[in-house]
Amino acid sequence: MLVRANSILVVSPEGKMLLVDAGGPAGGQHSEFDYGENVVSTYLWARGISRLDGVAITHGHSDHISGMHSVLNNFRPRELWVGAMPQADSIEALLEYTNSLGVRVVRHSDGEILELGGMRAEVFSPPEAWVASAQAKNNDSLVLRLRYGDSTALLEGDAERAVEQRMVATHEMHADLLKVGHHGSNTSSTQDLLNAVHPRWAVISVGAYNTFGHPRMDVLSRIADAKVTTYRTDLDGAVTFYLDGR
Repeated sequence: MLVRANSILVVSPEGKMLLVDAGGPAGGQHSEFDYGENVVSTYLWARGISRLDGVAITHGHSDHISGMHSVLNNFRPRELWVGAMPQADSIEALLEYTNSLGVRVVRHSDGEILELGGMRAEVFSPPEAWVASAQAKNNDSLVLRLRYGDSTALLEGDAERAVEQRMVATHEMHADLLKVGHHGSNTSSTQDLLNAVHPRWAVISVGAYNTFGHPRMDVLSRIADAKVTTYRTDLDGAVTFYLDGR
């Protein structure tokens, strides 16, 4: 199984909860193992969480969305945030299921600022005019910067070089914490992005012994040269950051 799944729980200062992505097998593989039920939901229940205020899908690849059906069923959020979503069968089925549960699907695009219980979510990508192709692409990713006071975290999804270049050219990108794009692939985390974000910490969501060779040594070297303290889920397991506003 090619595991390099991604799922992030965001808890706001006022206790609002947003889940970004819900894991799954990589490469579009079918798996009888339900990541949403047996990994993501189990973790949330262990934290005493029974309801989510919102969930977000960065893009339509299986390692980000396959667990979402179970998460939606178990935690019944009010909204599902999406960016540019392809008209693939798997996406259409997920959105139809979302609607059947009474969960509102909201598309967000570059330039929007969303309120989340005392925290702001700034949308850096995709552009409003972005049109997804028939198949999910990494550059479809919904990129969010979370801000509480002077604390910031940039969640890149799987955004690649072209999107990073556009964001650096059009946004002030600084963030204290960087969720490294595309699991540490060399398609992302360019030197220009690292210079613009200038993070103090980074986290790489990546499966142990994955066949993609992620995270790539070139990426790790760039991050190390920038003197960023880096955590990896393949080595550290679930990682928690507390952003105190200062």
